[in-house]
Amino acid sequence: MSEQQEEAAGLSPFNGFLVLLLIVAAIVGWILIGSKFLGVTSFFASFLFLWYWAAVEQADYGQWTQSVVGALVGLLLAWQSAWLGVHYGQNGMIAGIVIMLAAIYVQVMNWVPIAINRSTMLYLTVLSAPAILMGKDFNPVEVSIAIVGGAVFFAGVVKLAFLYAARNAKG
Repeated sequence: MSEQQEEAAGLSPFNGFLVLLLIVAAIVGWILIGSKFLGVTSFFASFLFLWYWAAVEQADYGQWTQSVVGALVGLLLAWQSAWLGVHYGQNGMIAGIVIMLAAIYVQVMNWVPIAINRSTMLYLTVLSAPAILMGKDFNPVEVSIAIVGGAVFFAGVVKLAFLYAARNAKG
């Protein structure tokens, strides 16, 4: 049995339902706050961060910073590739690909794990999808706000959930 299955097996159906309600409330809360106060529309980037940090990094606050920085670097790598191609044609596309290959090599070598890591590669992969990257509304600044805003918001929600769980475990 995988570690994730063992953890899920430790939850009662009621507690599993409470976790589901917390996730739904957090997502709805972030959509309301992000759209009203920050003008966020690229919520997929926020939810991708939540999934990555919670599922891959186990909501480890020690991995939070590199997860956020990696997401932003992944966004930058995807954006630069498209921008170079649009502004410099085939030579720009080649330059963009060379930059991405260099970043992949840096990740393989683990030379700069704070900036080029698994989160970077996830965001590079997702944001390099033509449907997203070439979409008329793709705005890297807005996507950055969605990533950072969502990361901060969800980190707070997870912290509150951990504090609540710890308090209830004591008595």
